[in-house]
Amino acid sequence: MKKVLLLLTAVVATLVVAGSAGAETKTVQITRQGFTPSSTTVNVGDSVTWRNADTVNHQVVANDGTFASPVLKAGETYTFTFAKSGKTPYHDSFATSKKGTITVNAPPASVSLTASTTRITYGDNTTVSGAVTNQLTNEPVTLTSQPYGKGTQSIATTTTQTNGQFAFGVSPTIQTSYQAHYRTANSPSVTVTVAPRVGFGRSGNTFIAKVTSDIGYSGKYVFVQKKNAVGGWYAFKRVYLGDTSRAVFKTALPKGNYTLRLVLPGSQAGLGYVQSVSRMIIYSKR
Repeated sequence: MKKVLLLLTAVVATLVVAGSAGAETKTVQITRQGFTPSSTTVNVGDSVTWRNADTVNHQVVANDGTFASPVLKAGETYTFTFAKSGKTPYHDSFATSKKGTITVNAPPASVSLTASTTRITYGDNTTVSGAVTNQLTNEPVTLTSQPYGKGTQSIATTTTQTNGQFAFGVSPTIQTSYQAHYRTANSPSVTVTVAPRVGFGRSGNTFIAKVTSDIGYSGKYVFVQKKNAVGGWYAFKRVYLGDTSRAVFKTALPKGNYTLRLVLPGSQAGLGYVQSVSRMIIYSKR
């Protein structure tokens, strides 16, 4: 039992040390001549300890009220941890001519980026948005894009809003990767895939198929599918597209009521595009 308790104690001690790793504490001496050093620089999360190295009382007070020590007798200390970046002047309330400054550096900012949807149909749009971790407002953020098979290009610039958030509306016409840039920080890439737009129309017993994207589909094909009784889809006809990426066709369906759609397989969609599905058509053959 004693060994178990000792092991648990060791684990807890390790976790405490690990949790505080990276934070630093700097010491400022309070002397009869003033603060030594008078200017101290730390990072967010670091602490400063003031030690009264004099024989009389002193009190450390931030000019903006951020912190204030109790009255420090000879040999006593006061420690404050800084959670925000900025510059804070302070003074000794017992000797107001004695002044010091704490400068707190913010950690390097990082940038996030996500897409409201990562798959769109040709002609549609989506939004990519993110935030800068320093949460500053009115800071410039640039968005770059890399369409499939092309180089990277800068496409837009915006400014950060509340909590460092930003957003861009984008309309990729082929698979495109996006990346946000803030000063020297770059977000992870976000890829939006694009499905060609598959048009499906009907005039009486005649159907029309039309596929649209940045490329042509002459010689490519779509499947005509019908929905079965249990809600699944069954391909019963292959239709090849003509020079205008269009086809007019009829079906050899028996009399009955049908729910039909077209599917452009990924193998026919072309480089930089993914499989696509048309709207559904309710068809009654008499």
